[in-house]
Amino acid sequence: MSVLEADEAPGRLDLLRQLVNTLDLPDGPDRLATPDEASVWCRERGLPPVTNQNECDRLRAFREAIRDVLFANNGEFEASRAWAALEPFSPRAPLIVAVENGAPVLRAAGSGVDAVIAALFAIVYDAVAHGTFARLRACRKSSCRFAYYDRSKNGSRAWCSMATCGNREKAQRRRRRERA
Repeated sequence: MSVLEADEAPGRLDLLRQLVNTLDLPDGPDRLATPDEASVWCRERGLPPVTNQNECDRLRAFREAIRDVLFANNGEFEASRAWAALEPFSPRAPLIVAVENGAPVLRAAGSGVDAVIAALFAIVYDAVAHGTFARLRACRKSSCRFAYYDRSKNGSRAWCSMATCGNREKAQRRRRRERA
């Protein structure tokens, strides 16, 4: 299993990881910067395209609200505040209950970014119900916050990579202790 595959979340939950990672913090390229770029990203994942800059801005704001929830999943942010930041997106994200293969499922309705956000909300809902959402996390290093899926046995992975963020953070803590 490659490093990239190790970070992948199961099933459709990986779409949320991919969404968060459309921006490399702190100042990397943003794959959702323009309606054209956001539409390409959405279409590649079977989602409706973004139609204008306002929708693009809403999708980016939703991405950052999801990133905060994933940061909270890693114990680095207040969970209730992170979840509350998602509330303003829900009224415009219509979901319907469909029956597929003899079972009810949530499906997005509407069009444009509202349908994109609704589809992502449905994934969040399903992942919470199945107990997999808590392992989708954002790196504990606040300047990174790269999303990954924690596949560790005890669910304690804190960093996107021990080779980079984990080692740097541990070295910084050691230097602070030595100075004190």
